[in-house]
Amino acid sequence: MIPEHLKYTPTHEWLLIDNKSITIGITKYLVDKLEKLLYLDIPKAGEEILSGICFGEIESLGMLLDITSPVSGKVIAANERLIENLDLLSKDPYKKGWLIKFVALEPCPDDELMNAEEYAKHLTKLHPPSTKKRRKPRPKIVKGKRKR
Repeated sequence: MIPEHLKYTPTHEWLLIDNKSITIGITKYLVDKLEKLLYLDIPKAGEEILSGICFGEIESLGMLLDITSPVSGKVIAANERLIENLDLLSKDPYKKGWLIKFVALEPCPDDELMNAEEYAKHLTKLHPPSTKKRRKPRPKIVKGKRKR
C-alpha cells in the first residue's frame, strides 16, 4: 500500500513535507527491489544536501543505489538507528525507516513530485500488468502414438 499523505519522486524517494521540515526516505517498492540490505551512507545533522545531487547511498547484494532529493536543504536529523539496524528500513520504510530530516533552502518543486495515485500509475508504467496469452495444450505422446 502506498501512503496517501506522502509525496513521491520518479526515483522512488518519498517526502513528508510539513511547515518546518521535510523528511525523506525510500519507498517499499525500492526496498523490495534491493533484497538484502548491506550498507547505508547518509549525511549527518548540519550537512547540506543539494537538489538532484546524491546525498547518500544504499548497498544491497549486487546493487549500489544513489539517494537524491528534489530540494536543497540543511540536514537537521539523520536516522542513526538505520545504520545499526538496516532491517528497520526493510520492515517499515515509511515510519521507522526514514533517512533524514532537513530544512529546505528553496521552494519544493511540486511539479516534480507525485501523490500516491500518480506514483501508483508510475509503478504500473514500469511494470505493466502481465498479458500472457494462453497457449493451446499440446497433444501428449504416449508410447510413440499421439493422444488426442
